[in-house]
Amino acid sequence: MLRRDFLSTTVAAGLGVVATANAQGLSATKESKADSSKPLFVGYPVVSGPAPESLSILQAINGPASGYLELAIGSGDFQRIDAEAIGLLPYEKEVLKFTLPPLPPNQEIRYRIVARKIEFTNAYKISQGEVETTEVKTFRTLNPAAESTRFIVWNDTHENQETIKILQGLTQEFRPDFMQWNGDQTNDIYDPEKMKTQYLAPSGLEISAQWPLAYARGNHDVRGPAARLLPKFTGTPDNRFYYAFRSGPVAALVMDTGEDKPDDREVFAGLAGFELMRARQREWLSKIIEEPWFKSAPYRILFCHIPLWWIDDGKKRDFWMFSEVSRDAWLPLLEKAGVQIVISGHTHNASWMPKSAQQPIGQLIGGGPRKEIATIIEGVADQKTLTLSCKSLDGKVLHEIKIPA
Repeated sequence: MLRRDFLSTTVAAGLGVVATANAQGLSATKESKADSSKPLFVGYPVVSGPAPESLSILQAINGPASGYLELAIGSGDFQRIDAEAIGLLPYEKEVLKFTLPPLPPNQEIRYRIVARKIEFTNAYKISQGEVETTEVKTFRTLNPAAESTRFIVWNDTHENQETIKILQGLTQEFRPDFMQWNGDQTNDIYDPEKMKTQYLAPSGLEISAQWPLAYARGNHDVRGPAARLLPKFTGTPDNRFYYAFRSGPVAALVMDTGEDKPDDREVFAGLAGFELMRARQREWLSKIIEEPWFKSAPYRILFCHIPLWWIDDGKKRDFWMFSEVSRDAWLPLLEKAGVQIVISGHTHNASWMPKSAQQPIGQLIGGGPRKEIATIIEGVADQKTLTLSCKSLDGKVLHEIKIPA
């Protein structure tokens, strides 16, 4: 029996007390006392991953605090999951992050977070606050064998709270199997305290507590000294920003296009190494597209923030309009894999670019951060057709694409 199958069977039978290693760096802070005037939990939890074997649950907090997750499969009993690392349980100021064991597909999962504030005076004087518990939330793990699936795509929200509120309301109405947040959640990232509301709880909204979130990193999400802390606030598999998963008939690739300028641009001060990252992704891509679960999917989608092509209108375009370097690195493998569409953002200009002699894969690009130009992309796939509807926030259909299986 494969180890993954064994773990899934074990979890389905009963989690027991599961300790999962979670490589969270301790928050470097001079403060050792939690602010008792603030509520412990900030907004709602976020379910991220999104495959059943690579899920994480994150909860923004006003710490310092520690806690654990309680999780139940279906109507089963709650079981405790600890975020243990190097023999220590969390002591965090901004976010508690729990990496889940492999879960069975197509299962209802109930969960809640139990935590308390911590006052760390010295090594032998540590005070605990009162226990606080989030309300029970429910989500369903993805089902690779399902006949159909539904998903939502956001992109380029850039901390625009008005736009995010509208997107959240539309997503709640649609009730997707998973949600793709396709890059540029932020303008730049300098402060771990602020990252709680940039990535996990903007305006305190319930962004992704009820369905898994697939997160793609945008070029603005790599800017600023706190960009290196991003894995602490996101739940991607193995803390990588490229991964793949399947939901029903859809096989999804999520890849990281990095910055929108060459690594040697003076503005990066020698701190950019995205060429190496793109090469690693090419090697990874060559293997993942040979997986049977991927090859058997009727639909194959690439989600990435920066488009691989841009509209040829006869004008000279700067490098930022599209990621030519990513295209050069990945296109032969994407064609070999039979990828049918690329879904991107970045340009703040909703566009549909059907495939052509010069562009072998169709490309759909979402809009920008202001509500007047923002879009939401709805995806519905069954055994016959994948339908993608790119809509303005008032419901107008800007582009509708139908892809046969």
